[in-house]
Amino acid sequence: MEGSWLDGSARFVLTALFIVISCTFERRTRCSAEGVFPELDSTDCDLLGCGGPYECYGNGWPNYLPRVRGGPYNIPALSTFSVSSGNGAANAPIECLLGTANNYLPWLTEEGRLTVSPGRHALDLSHLRLTDAGLPVLVESLGLAVPLEGVQHLSLAHNALLHVPTPTLNSMPNLRLLSLRANTFTELSVDSIVYSKLPPLQRLRVLDLQNCSLRVLPHDFFEHTPNLQYLFLAGNSFRVLPMELFLPLRALLHLDLSNMDTSRQGEERIENPFMKLIAGLDLQQSLFAPLLNLVFLDLSNTRLDFQAFIALGSIQRRVRYVSYCNIGLPAIVDYLFVARSIEMLDISYNVGVAQSLHKGSFSLLRNSLEVLYFKDSMVQQLSWLVPLGKLRVLNLRGNIIRELHRESFTNLTRLERLDLSYNYISAWNQQILTNTGALRSVNLRNNSIVILTTDMLYDFSRLQHMGLGGNTIQCSCNYLKFLRNIMHNQSDTPPGAYAISAEPLYAEKHNGGSGTLVSLQHVELFDYDESEYFCMNFTSNQKLDPMELSDCVLSDEELIDIDLTETATSTTTEDDTLVYILVSIAVTFVVVTAIVLFYYWFHIKYFFTILKNSTILSFFNDNEKLYLDRNGLLKDSDYHYDVFVSYSNDDRKWVLDHLLPNMEGVSQVNLCLHERDFEVGFGILENIISCMDRSRCLMLIVSESFLLSHWCQFEMHLAQHRLLETRREELILVLLQDIPRRKCPKTLSYLLKTKTYIKWPTGSVHEQALFWKRLHKALSTSKC
Repeated sequence: MEGSWLDGSARFVLTALFIVISCTFERRTRCSAEGVFPELDSTDCDLLGCGGPYECYGNGWPNYLPRVRGGPYNIPALSTFSVSSGNGAANAPIECLLGTANNYLPWLTEEGRLTVSPGRHALDLSHLRLTDAGLPVLVESLGLAVPLEGVQHLSLAHNALLHVPTPTLNSMPNLRLLSLRANTFTELSVDSIVYSKLPPLQRLRVLDLQNCSLRVLPHDFFEHTPNLQYLFLAGNSFRVLPMELFLPLRALLHLDLSNMDTSRQGEERIENPFMKLIAGLDLQQSLFAPLLNLVFLDLSNTRLDFQAFIALGSIQRRVRYVSYCNIGLPAIVDYLFVARSIEMLDISYNVGVAQSLHKGSFSLLRNSLEVLYFKDSMVQQLSWLVPLGKLRVLNLRGNIIRELHRESFTNLTRLERLDLSYNYISAWNQQILTNTGALRSVNLRNNSIVILTTDMLYDFSRLQHMGLGGNTIQCSCNYLKFLRNIMHNQSDTPPGAYAISAEPLYAEKHNGGSGTLVSLQHVELFDYDESEYFCMNFTSNQKLDPMELSDCVLSDEELIDIDLTETATSTTTEDDTLVYILVSIAVTFVVVTAIVLFYYWFHIKYFFTILKNSTILSFFNDNEKLYLDRNGLLKDSDYHYDVFVSYSNDDRKWVLDHLLPNMEGVSQVNLCLHERDFEVGFGILENIISCMDRSRCLMLIVSESFLLSHWCQFEMHLAQHRLLETRREELILVLLQDIPRRKCPKTLSYLLKTKTYIKWPTGSVHEQALFWKRLHKALSTSKC
């Protein structure tokens, strides 16, 4: 029966495999015909291990690294200037420069399927729900029809494997490209003898272990794959990478450690909430030292442990493409760039970095850095740009930059693309891009540009692509002529007054979309849309269509930046200036008042509480309004009680069981307790005031419940007021428990600093006996 099951299983597997291969071939042919999977250069295919007698169709993901050293960067976001992305977009995802590993796996689709042409060299077993027991049976059956020694491409992605399939891989010694993506390995423990590490695969060049739920890798996991060049470990849950892990990988070129889930669960660091904020992937100090040939390192979206950043100093001198995007980088320090060879760097979404920026922050990369992404990191100033003379692409989207200075761009003679969108940049009155002769694209969307100056227009005239949408620009001659020269090619413009216009202009739909692409002689507004390119009349606070305004009347000698005539929209008048000043003063006053109320609210509340209590006391001290009969309850010379005791109902048991027997029974001290000695028929407030006045001494039984009682709070304020008013010193504080500083009110803090207090011991009987002795002595030596 077992043999028949194997035969039936083999027939089923072979039939399924034939269907998979046939569908794969049809899909590749169709995709290639439609142009979705463009064929890669033979050099690229060979670099990624898919060259030889078979084709590599690619997975449709663009590889935007230069094809040749010094060639152009094919970064999609830089050529299209995606309008919707960035800090200003709602729920915008975190976008890191190096992206996902799919950009560098042309032989594999995003779902883990092979893209190479089918044949005996390529085996696609992805998405078959194979288990650890089922895979060997399937492979054994396939071996009867296909020589497994010739398989060079293997995909086991998206199956149900729990262990590395060592027996299966042993049957394919010539594997070059292997994907085990999206299997649930969890942990590859050294205790597992069979599946603890990869088998000998001397020709393996690319290994895909993304999203495998890995938390641990044995230190000798890669011991038998010395020729591995591309390693993808993204999307796992490593907490620590051992030092010995990368020792065998001397030939490694590409390492992807991005998108790690480094969250701590269970008992890890729960006792210290601050440590949970900085917890992340722990890297040994010299982890990257064995990777002598490493060129590409992606750590994007992987939070690092606080001490793990030191390991970045062990990166070798051949590294060229690095992503530290959203890793929690605390500061820019020299050991990050000791390699001095980084050409493409992404340090976006590291908010703490901006505080440490200075002119020498990137000085070690002055001779190498060509692409820098520094998005959404609270960058305020650009003086640190000065040393980066080789910079070609700069993305500073989503920061808090307010001003641009010529000195920052003086040395950027090779800069080609600049993204400054979603900042707070205002207009500038000097040409800041005079030395950036190679600059062709500038994105200034969603800034605080209110006017267009002549110097700005001269800077723009050197560009090929630019964007100004999302700015609230004032209706001025510069802006009006800027748009009209674009849309209508004004031929009567004085020579030299408007440097941008020359050739006939046109407007068309951009890539079939709704946005209009507006072209000048050599400048394109990639984001032109009428709803965003309006102008603002600040006098009437209205948005106007610049194309419907009257013409600016300019002579040949007049500059372009003079204002519109009164028939259009006038400039800001003196009244406007006065209004702006008054509004600014009012807003500043409101903000300052709000800040003062926020920081001093407790003190203000305390002041009004004292004022309220003083008002109540003065009310009862007025003989004409005194409701309590002093003749019946108070004698001018005699005190009725020795000690007035103020306590909370939660502490009633302690007062009755401990305080009352020891004071009245042992020490013969007459106590005034509200539940026993308050006069019936009078209000609580009247009884409190009367009993305090008829007691020689005041005693507060302080606990956390005492501080939560409104009557106890009032009695404490009243005691302080009575002591100040009569200059009496008879106040005893008894602390039943320690009071946290954050719960201690100002009045109690003052009393604890100025009055001697005694604390109730919770220990032995001997300590409690000492407590009653000290309390009795305090009552005996005072006027109580």
